[in-house]
Amino acid sequence: MRLASYNILDGGEGRADPLAEVLLAQRADVIAIIEADNPAVLQRLAQRLGMDYVVAPGVGHSVALFSRWAIGSTVNYGVLKPAGPRAFLVAEIERPSQPRDQPLIVGALHLHPRADEADEDVRVAQLYIVLNAFADYRAHNRAHVLMGDFNANAPVQIIDPSQCKPSTRQSWERNGSLLPRRAIQLLLDHGYVDTLNAAKPQAAKTLGSFTTQHPGQRVDYIFTWGIEASRIRDAWIEHDRLAKFASDHFPVGCEIE
Repeated sequence: MRLASYNILDGGEGRADPLAEVLLAQRADVIAIIEADNPAVLQRLAQRLGMDYVVAPGVGHSVALFSRWAIGSTVNYGVLKPAGPRAFLVAEIERPSQPRDQPLIVGALHLHPRADEADEDVRVAQLYIVLNAFADYRAHNRAHVLMGDFNANAPVQIIDPSQCKPSTRQSWERNGSLLPRRAIQLLLDHGYVDTLNAAKPQAAKTLGSFTTQHPGQRVDYIFTWGIEASRIRDAWIEHDRLAKFASDHFPVGCEIE
């Protein structure tokens, strides 16, 4: 099973075909699209990818889940929980190799942006809403996936502010020469596994997903819960030349046994 997540920047208008080429290269079974704001682009991507999809409008932006397999029940928490993430969709996806009562549970989300400590406070509060939405799955030991644009920095990443965009460098200075890491640590403390760190620890420390022009931060993630880390066979950030110009984020992906 291959998963991918891609922030396509403000709906991707005028960039549907290059975005599709980047996504086709991931060979993913399920894809989270962040800033999925343009219906025509989503329809074009679905046609090129040969996938079904569902869209969840949020606050300012939308997220979508694309799948090679049938999409079952969905919940748009962006509507139910307006104080939560900018956009947040949970879907049950029916895999052909698994019983229908054991769907793949996937959350796609987009958290609050910017890098000041006060912004991290907002992300932490949003993640508590996400954790609460998945509490029943954890209580019943049901494996699930969280992926998207978290706009947050991993505790393991080595960040050189000179490689970040100017506004992030300004936040670094305001924060006392650091960038906050509390949001991602909250997920780790609840048992979520950072797939890139599980499969390629050195890459998790050094590679960035944002921006494509100043890739000093890794803010896009795929997390698993209830899946043994040994089953994460591969993970990556796609730094292909086309990806550098198709959006302001690089896509991220993983392969799970």
